[in-house]
Amino acid sequence: MKKLLSLILALALALSLSAAGLAENAEELAEVQELNLIYTDLNLLDVNDIRNANEFQVLTEVQEGLFRVFTDENGVDVTEYAGAVSYDVSDDLLTYTFHLRPEARWSDGEPVTARNYVDSWIRLLDPEKGFSYAFLAYSIAGAEAYNNGEGSADDLAITYIDDATFSVTLTTPDAIFIKKVGMCPFYPIRKDLIDAAEAEGKNWTNDYTLHVFNGPFVISNRVLENSMTLTKNEYYWDKEHVILDKVNLRVVDETSTQAQLVEAAQVDLIQLRDLEYVSLWQKYVDAGTLVYRAKTDPSSTFIAFDMHQAGNGGPSGLMNNAKVRKAIALALDVDEYNELFQEGLSTPAYSLVPYAVSVGETEFRAANPELYATDAYRELAGDAEKLAALFEEGAREAGYTGNIADVVLTTIIYSPTTLDTSINEWYKQQIESKLGVQVAISVFPDVTTWKEARDSYQYDFYTMGWFGDYNDPETFMQLFITGGGYAKFFGGFSNARYDELMADAYATQDNDQRLADFIEAENILLEEGGIAPIYFETKQYYAQSYVKGVSYPMFGADFEFSRAYIVKH
Repeated sequence: MKKLLSLILALALALSLSAAGLAENAEELAEVQELNLIYTDLNLLDVNDIRNANEFQVLTEVQEGLFRVFTDENGVDVTEYAGAVSYDVSDDLLTYTFHLRPEARWSDGEPVTARNYVDSWIRLLDPEKGFSYAFLAYSIAGAEAYNNGEGSADDLAITYIDDATFSVTLTTPDAIFIKKVGMCPFYPIRKDLIDAAEAEGKNWTNDYTLHVFNGPFVISNRVLENSMTLTKNEYYWDKEHVILDKVNLRVVDETSTQAQLVEAAQVDLIQLRDLEYVSLWQKYVDAGTLVYRAKTDPSSTFIAFDMHQAGNGGPSGLMNNAKVRKAIALALDVDEYNELFQEGLSTPAYSLVPYAVSVGETEFRAANPELYATDAYRELAGDAEKLAALFEEGAREAGYTGNIADVVLTTIIYSPTTLDTSINEWYKQQIESKLGVQVAISVFPDVTTWKEARDSYQYDFYTMGWFGDYNDPETFMQLFITGGGYAKFFGGFSNARYDELMADAYATQDNDQRLADFIEAENILLEEGGIAPIYFETKQYYAQSYVKGVSYPMFGADFEFSRAYIVKH
């Protein structure tokens, strides 16, 4: 068996440094150790079914998998062992054996065992569940066939060895397997509690009272669409390094109200959404009451088009045409968007994969300059007459015979803030003025009705985005594989050559080949107008000066607060 010594040594060093840093801290702690945050309420508490950034934020604090990610004093991601204490990899790079932490416990005192991990990984792949992140496990032998309903759970190469050990065997070596299985969908579960709740007809998916937790905190109270309280998990194996007693989360939708709460020190840490406050809050930063941090984020915001076969091209009937989609994409002045709505603080996007994402040691964007930023595309984007002609050509190909001025494109939003409304009005102005068509903004009162509209194809386009889960272009590129777990949320793009390239990238350990596959695939997506890129985010964080010990990982949750603490102030 061959140890991955470099990662193991890095993990061990990180653990010793973080513990030493905490021990050496001489600041006087506040008597009350509570952290106050704003959050968006969760649709579910099921780690296997996790989908959204707000779910990652909470569930990574109340649950725990094989690893946990912090940042060092330079802001660099550092991965530490958590539920695992080590793992081995066979010489052929196919079999991974995980050795678990024997002192790990659930919040009801039960040990966290290898059976909990095996149950979770098998459940993640259950075809009847339809979990969106199941595809991440496809390199495991038997996984893809089982998840597609063509195989059996008995054929999965996921093996319980004893309570402290389990193993998996891959069909081919996977260059980023460890990056994937450290994610939330691979966290352990208590199948006994799930089965009991479902047998009684209870809502285990979203009822916190039916859950147990193995992370630094537990959910101790929740008022739907209002608030959630996390308290320290007394059964957590590393509880001596968890100083916070309580974390109070509250739902506050309007950004102006969020700002007022920060200014009144009623919110301790925030990822800023309304970026006009960057300049407004500089006085607090200068005075030392707020600490500012900007972080390049591996995220991409773009417009998704309704390309689903069942959607018939959206309400306009035109979205299945690549020329129509490209005309819309190029009509949007993303530099202007960045200045108007991001205060010039983010990076205008002309492609899918953001900067700082690498294949091996090579940054993807350095190897593949953004297609829509090339001279030919910039020339087309700057000529409204040519864009309108491109749109009309595509519309005629799609079978439209009427007056182009009568075309109505529909976008959908729900519970919009003032900022959301302004952004969608900007979309409307840009598209109408350059393409000579009409844009209708359909507003829904809540996310449930919006999802119903989305799932019944009542849109031509809407704004979407994706936060990278791990450092590899695959985390963005897999969104557009035909029939993939997330394809239904991103317009249903389908291209046979794209799928071939992604399959080839999955099957090789050669990073040069993977890079070439990803480059060709991304260019296909853009040439086909599969998305309309908008911006790559630079996140803006503000913390009260008395909040210490927060990590801001590049991948995963927005911030990691399990080792945060409050100093006397």
